[in-house]
Amino acid sequence: MSKIDFMRTAFQLAKKGFNKTGSNPMVGAVIVKNNKIIGKGFHEEFGGPHAEVNAIKNAEEKGFSVANSKMFVTLEPCCYLKKKTPPCAQLIVKKGIKEVIIGMKDPNLKVNGKGIKLLKRHKIKTQVVDYLAQNEQLNRGFINLIKNQRPYVTLKICLTMDGKIYNLKNNKENIGDSLQLEHANRLRKEYNSILVGINTIINDNPQLTYRGKDREFFRQPRPIVLDSNLRIPLRSKIIGLKNSPIIFTKISSSSRKFKALTQAGCEIVTINALKPKRILRKLFSLNIQSVLIEGGGKVFSNFLKSKLWNELIIYYSPKFLGKEGLSLTRNLENKFLINNNEIKVKKIGQCLMLKIS
Repeated sequence: MSKIDFMRTAFQLAKKGFNKTGSNPMVGAVIVKNNKIIGKGFHEEFGGPHAEVNAIKNAEEKGFSVANSKMFVTLEPCCYLKKKTPPCAQLIVKKGIKEVIIGMKDPNLKVNGKGIKLLKRHKIKTQVVDYLAQNEQLNRGFINLIKNQRPYVTLKICLTMDGKIYNLKNNKENIGDSLQLEHANRLRKEYNSILVGINTIINDNPQLTYRGKDREFFRQPRPIVLDSNLRIPLRSKIIGLKNSPIIFTKISSSSRKFKALTQAGCEIVTINALKPKRILRKLFSLNIQSVLIEGGGKVFSNFLKSKLWNELIIYYSPKFLGKEGLSLTRNLENKFLINNNEIKVKKIGQCLMLKIS
């Protein structure tokens, strides 16, 4: 196997930590000796051992010594002491690993090159290779948390050609077709959470889950509901599924509904104003790395205007609803221009998808 193959294996391992690492990055590591992998590991859960520790443990449990081996790790090993787990760079030194190949320098200023310096100071051959693009895709949520103190945010909506998002006369009618709905559902697999307004819950009672064939091996995203007056029904599907829903409200914790929802497994966050900046800052403190915002129209418009988003996905369906349709822009008071952004276009079923980032 080549260096590329070893690093590719490390990235495949890293992906296994999706939705489990809290505010930490997804990281994978492999240990190689005599051009063969003797140990594999990834960051399995927030507060648990890091990828490097798990890879070393995996090798030693199989009877291998990691002394004089090479380690391929997707992100720079940590080196600071004030955290739940011991620093990985020091462990690498202690175990006698002779070479470390790193996919990207850690953007966290607590590390950010310090782990690399520590390894080099102990005469360990250390190389940072160019896997920036792969890391930015894998850990876009973590990177956004570090740089902006908020999760990675994607706004997603499906529109008719005349800008309508809902049929007022037939609430069972989908705007998109089956292939668009399938594609939109697959997006959920890439996010830690899905955010909607209370009207979406009351009108549609959605599950807000990923429903692909491999769903039984997948930790579902956390539902987030903006519900000023705690109107959410206790029998809502998102409560019954017990995916630890987060509900933002203005209602006091002393209310009977607040207590009932808490007993049902919901995390209730009381804030004075349900504004995007405050919501995202709170989600940052709750270790939510990425948010897929699915609507409805008011929620979509408020986040769009805030400019606190990273990506915009719009599906255009070849339909016109006219007066029967609810307009997306009815909650957009002023004109809004998106400029200096990259726009990609793709056909999904009978719909046209625009991805703006």
